[in-house]
Amino acid sequence: MKTLKLFFLISAFSSTSILSGQNKFVNYDYIVFKVTGDLNNDGLSDKVLVKVDKNDKYLPNLLIVQFQNKEGNYKTVLSSTKAVLPKFTSNGGTSEATLEKLEIKNGILTFTNQLIRGSFSHKFRFQKGNFELIGFQSNNANAGYIESIDYNLSTGDKIVKHTDYETDKIIKQIKTKDKISPLPKLQDFTPFDFTY
Repeated sequence: MKTLKLFFLISAFSSTSILSGQNKFVNYDYIVFKVTGDLNNDGLSDKVLVKVDKNDKYLPNLLIVQFQNKEGNYKTVLSSTKAVLPKFTSNGGTSEATLEKLEIKNGILTFTNQLIRGSFSHKFRFQKGNFELIGFQSNNANAGYIESIDYNLSTGDKIVKHTDYETDKIIKQIKTKDKISPLPKLQDFTPFDFTY
């Protein structure tokens, strides 16, 4: 009898743990972005969603990446609450970067964030069993010029360019090679941690 009670107690605890894990993202019920495209080169259309938790005062976001199988069902392969910043910060201000565009093109997942005086984009490709950061681009307004950065993390080629506001003339251009290994992964990604 004691063994039976112990079994039911362990079963109840295990069920609660599993269910609480499943309900972890239950409040993220409002979709703000939904894009489709083949991410893992299997010819099937995969899905990427960004959902917001409207019950939380900071309006945090949840990124969900789902691969489609041959039966037409979707399996979640990655979820993150860090990849897309919340609308509001803990000190009451608005986040410095707002996700403006999410797209899948040629198997690459691109996040474009709007800044107060510019924007930046991060490009991820599914390779070696992970979504790895392969590209970074940014445009920022400075006094008298726009600074553009185009960084191919796969090759290490990086171009920093300053362009005059009024004339569109390139004032300065620097090309460098800076290869990163291993490449940053989407599951660890937070936008401001990966600016170059």
